[in-house]
Amino acid sequence: MCKELNALREEIRQQMSPYRFAHTEGVEEMAARLARLYCPEKEELLRAAALLHDLTKELPESEQRRIMAANGVTLRPDEDISPKIFHGITAALLIPERYPAWATPELISAVRWHTTAREGLTLTDALLYLADYIEEGRRFADCIALREQFWSAEPQTMTAPQKLSHLRTVIALSLEMTLQSLAEEGAAVCKDTKDAYQWLKQENNPF
Repeated sequence: MCKELNALREEIRQQMSPYRFAHTEGVEEMAARLARLYCPEKEELLRAAALLHDLTKELPESEQRRIMAANGVTLRPDEDISPKIFHGITAALLIPERYPAWATPELISAVRWHTTAREGLTLTDALLYLADYIEEGRRFADCIALREQFWSAEPQTMTAPQKLSHLRTVIALSLEMTLQSLAEEGAAVCKDTKDAYQWLKQENNPF
């Protein structure tokens, strides 16, 4: 593993609570595992994206709003009432300034959409989104069920088209779980999540 990635990991460790960093490490390991399955040449990129994905997760809402305002971001009404999604937006905004060596459009996109997903997900967007959902430290029932469903199908034995179809199916299921959970809670639903779900259900092979 490159020394730059090790340095990034240590820098991120110092900025996070132990709880948040444990999750971040879990996402990094799951992202690497998924990368080896789908795009081995992107493992380093996905590891870095995982390390950076919750860069601003522990900032107060007021600070997240300040970062967005300072960068000219105007939230849609459905985004404005969903502060849990702010950290994807603000992390993506800060990466070019704080971590320019890692600030590729592909990495920034994966970080930006790791919480809500979106219509037109790229493969790296999809893999970081899934890694965040099914990392081994997740103990929520939906996360456990989805992790089991993904790996029990033995994607490592599949052909490339089969693997992509399996990925699409599992991510669509995760979005369905999220939409159902938010509805049961009476919580706001981000339009991007609904759009991503409809897109995945309609496309044959979107990645």
